[in-house]
Amino acid sequence: MGVVLDVKSGRLVAAVKAPEAARQRSTPGSILKPLFLTAALEQREVLPQTKVFCRRDLHIREGNREWNLACTHPRSDAAFAAKEALAYSCNRYFAALADRIPPRQAAAILESYGLAPTTPTSQEQKELLVLGVAGVTVSPTQLAIAYRKLALELADAQAPAALDAVREGLKDSVNYGMAHNAVVPGMEIAGKTGTASDQGQSWSHGWFAGTGYLGHKEYVVVIYLPRGNGADAALLAQRFFLATKVSAASGRAVSAP
Repeated sequence: MGVVLDVKSGRLVAAVKAPEAARQRSTPGSILKPLFLTAALEQREVLPQTKVFCRRDLHIREGNREWNLACTHPRSDAAFAAKEALAYSCNRYFAALADRIPPRQAAAILESYGLAPTTPTSQEQKELLVLGVAGVTVSPTQLAIAYRKLALELADAQAPAALDAVREGLKDSVNYGMAHNAVVPGMEIAGKTGTASDQGQSWSHGWFAGTGYLGHKEYVVVIYLPRGNGADAALLAQRFFLATKVSAASGRAVSAP
């Protein structure tokens, strides 16, 4: 499934399986991280230069389940500041960020983007919510609307300078980080991937959410890939950007089946 929105107008430009994209609810995974980082930077609960040391191991026990959330980024034994943590999708960094946010605020952040989480009642639930693996499900359409709001916030001339860490972190995620499969030479693309499993399922699904410029217009692109992972979703996003780059060069409108 895929959804494309015009950032400026919010108009639905294209969709693949549009009815399902509006109905399907799945665990979002790491695509929530830019939303939480933006709010935490705005509220000065974390600073762009604040670093968290990561050895890539992370286990969270909630109830009778233990979550193995070891980081998959290539660098180990590294201290990440905000921009690098977002680019590499460092779970250890965002678990530490979760510990700085009050439970009700964690839920309110997602609600402000049109999402409907369960308010966490423990530190572990809060960490799982910020990491996007429990406490909330989203549809591709909901996520596209949320990322449009994020894009407008990041483009606001009155936005605090601290949000540069989010802007650059999303670009770096595509340029060299966990969303690098979406990179298209000559195009400015910023985005995030997510890989997660829904409750009771042993398989994963993949997400890509981000923005790209085609000519002078900026678009939000969300890809949801059942029984896949974030890397594969980013590759599908790359194919879309490549196709639309060719279309834009030839004067055709952005479209999708």
